[in-house]
Parts: sequence; structure tokens; C-alpha cells
Amino acid sequence: MAKALDALRGRTLSDDDVHAARKELKKARATLRLVRDALGRAVYERENAALRDAARPLSRVRDGKVMLDTLEKVMKRFGAPARAVPTEGLERVLRREQKGIRREILKSSLSVQRESLQKVHERAARWPVGDHGWSIIGEGFARVYSKGRKAFAASEADRSPSNLHEWRKQVKYLWHQLQSLQPLWPGAIGELADQAHHLADYLGDDHDLSVLRAKILDNKGCFPSPGARATLLALIDRLRTELRDKAMVLGRRLYEEKPSAFEARFGQYWRDWQRKR
Repeated sequence: MAKALDALRGRTLSDDDVHAARKELKKARATLRLVRDALGRAVYERENAALRDAARPLSRVRDGKVMLDTLEKVMKRFGAPARAVPTEGLERVLRREQKGIRREILKSSLSVQRESLQKVHERAARWPVGDHGWSIIGEGFARVYSKGRKAFAASEADRSPSNLHEWRKQVKYLWHQLQSLQPLWPGAIGELADQAHHLADYLGDDHDLSVLRAKILDNKGCFPSPGARATLLALIDRLRTELRDKAMVLGRRLYEEKPSAFEARFGQYWRDWQRKR
């Protein structure tokens, strides 16, 4: 959380600053879920809402930039067929929107986000976490894994945007929690963290392509013909299918254990680590 505050303290924020702040806020929300049972419902919901609201405008800034990056990824992935589609008009619209969002967010509302984050940071020192160890952390860890497993099953049955969005959120929480727990057994947990990271990237890229697709449909006039627009949409859909197929394969591997077995395995890692200390 302190690193997120540091990233947001500059008078002008670069894209790297926004990325760093968002990453730290995601880590903070994942950590909050590890100690949820120690905090109690009221404290957890208050702090989670504060962190979520602080991240929301930064996500808008990030989305403005990433649309151009996502379009470039499509161009690189499909080469000549993609480059044959005139995208200059779409690029102008995306750049204009990006600049508008940066002006709106970075010059007006971030003072509110900084103040809110500072208060959360100060309250965190008084969170009633105590010295509960795995009895608390294990519950929070198993809960995130279980939610991710259910979201994976729902996405496997129906690859709807809402199902994939929920799965992507839970995968990111799990990834950050695995990073925090990696010292328990660096090799084994590090491999799981890498799998979760790759999975989060697949689902994140699919989400970005979904947003880009919606932008194209909202700006039909950017293309000289319906055929040109349809070609680009078809390429996006093809890439999304590839990404979702990869996500499903990795999801089956990451979520193959039942939550109780997963939590028990990590509980043993915790106890072994404690003995070594």
C-alpha cells in the first residue's frame, strides 16, 4: 500500500506510475483477503471498498492506454491480413479518448484517492490481525482458491464475459497470494504462482480484446466499409478463442485439487516452514 501511495504522489503521473499503483492495490486487496477472518466483516468490507474505489479511476487510465497496445498486438499476431484493414480512424479515436481520460482523472480526482489510501495505510497498522498464523491465513487462502475454482467451472461451462471477468479477478487474487506465500516453499509455490500469472495474462488479454471489440462496434464510422470492420472483428474473435482455450487448459491444471486438499497442502508447507525457522 505504501508503494501505491509513493507511485501516486507525483504532480504528473506516467503510465508506469499508474501501472505500479494498480499492481500494489491489487496486492493489497489480495492480502486483505488472507486476513479477512481476523479483521471481521465490517473492517474487511470498509477497507476492501476503499482500495477498490482508489483503483477504479486508475483502471480507466490504464484502459485508455491499453486499447492502442491491444490493437497493435492484433496487428502483430495476424500480420498482412490485419495490416490490410485501415485502422487509422480507429487509432485517432482511441488516442483522443486516452488523452481525455488522462486529463479528467489525473488532474481532478486523484487527490481524493491519495487521501483515502493514506487513511487505509494508517488504519492498517491497527488492524486486529494478531498472531493467528495459518488458522486465519489458511481460511482466507482456501476461500480465494475455492471461488476461483467455481469461477473456472462456470467459465468452462459458459465463456460469457461476466463469468470470465469473475474468474480473472479470482485468479489475480490467487496469484498475489501465492507470491506472498512463496517463501514457504519457493520452488513448488513459485511454479504455481507462474501458472497463475500466465493464466491471469491470458484472461486479461481476452478482456482487453473484448473492450476493443466494443470500441470498434461503437465507432463504425472509423472504417471505410462494413467489410473492413468485420475483418478486424473476426481476427479479434479468433485471437480471443485462442486465449480462452489456453486459459481453460491452464485452469484445469491450476484448479485440479479440491479446496480442502489445497489448503491442507499449504498448511503443511506453513508448519514445515515454521519448524525450520
